[in-house]
Amino acid sequence: MSQGQTAAPSNSPLLRVAEWLRPRRRLVPVARLAGPAGPAEAAVRALAQAVPMAGETLLCRTLGRHKMLVDAGDFTHAPHLAVDGFWEWWTTRFLAERLKPGQVFVDGGACYGYFSLLAAELVGPAGKVLAFEPHPRSAVLLRRNLALNGMEGRSQVEEVALAGPESGRVMRFVLPEGSPMNAHLLPEELAGGGGGPGMVRGPGIAMVATRALDRHGRVKPDVVKLDLCGAEEAAFAGMQGVIEANPAVQVLLCFNPVRSAAPADFLGRLAGQFRLRRLTARGEAQDCTPAEAMSGGDVMLYLAR
Repeated sequence: MSQGQTAAPSNSPLLRVAEWLRPRRRLVPVARLAGPAGPAEAAVRALAQAVPMAGETLLCRTLGRHKMLVDAGDFTHAPHLAVDGFWEWWTTRFLAERLKPGQVFVDGGACYGYFSLLAAELVGPAGKVLAFEPHPRSAVLLRRNLALNGMEGRSQVEEVALAGPESGRVMRFVLPEGSPMNAHLLPEELAGGGGGPGMVRGPGIAMVATRALDRHGRVKPDVVKLDLCGAEEAAFAGMQGVIEANPAVQVLLCFNPVRSAAPADFLGRLAGQFRLRRLTARGEAQDCTPAEAMSGGDVMLYLAR
C-alpha cells in the first residue's frame, strides 16, 4: 500500500467479493480415493503439506484430508506422507473400496495411524477400529492423530505387539534408527527363545508386551490388516479363533519370504484356509500361486473365502 492510501473497511463489499472469489483448495472426498489412481493421487499430492512442530514432529496433511503427526527423524515412512500425502496407494484404494459403515477393522502394525485414520472415516461412528502399535513413540503419535481428526470415539489403540497363540510375555523389540515402520520383534523371541526378566535392554531395543488377536475375543473384525515386519506368521497363528468365529473375515497380510521362518509352509497354510490373492499396483485383488508369492520382495496378500 503506497503512502496516502487507506485500507478498505473489513466489512466493505469489495473485500467480501474478493474473499468469495479467493481460490480455495477443498478436501479430497473420501469416495474419490476408491476411484482411478491417477486423478486421485494427483488431487492428494496437490494438498500435501508438512509443517514443523515442537518435539521433533512434523504435521502433515495426508489423503487430502487428514492431519497427521509424524516423527521428523523418520527417513522411510514420513517423507512419503510429507511430500506425497499418501502411502501404498494400492492398499489405500483397496480399503477405500471395501470398508463399509458399521464394520470393524483391525490394524496390526498401525505405526502413525495412516490406515487407521482412513478406516475410521470409512466405517463411520457405528464402526470400530482396533489399532495395534508397540513402538512407544509411534503409539503416542497414533493416539494423537486419531484424536486430532475426531476419530478417538470409534477407535481403540493397543500398545502391544501381535504375536502367536502362546504370546503374552514381554519380548525384545528392535527400534531401527530413522525407521519406526521397520521396528520388529526378534525372530528368536517369536520362536520362544531368548528374553527373560533379567535381560539387558541395550541400545535400540525396547521391551514390549505381546498378545494374540484371539485374546480379544469380543472383537468380530470384518477386515484385518497385518503388516508386522516378520511377525505375520506368528500373528496369523494367534488369530485362528477369530477366523473360526468370523468365517467371512478378510485379511490383508504383508508377506516377504525373507522375513518368514518357514515361507513355503506358511503359504501352504494360508492357501489351505483362504483363496490366495495379491494386491496389484492398481489396488485390485489378483489370484496368485504360492510360487508367485515366493518370487521375492514384499507382497500384500488378500485372503478371503
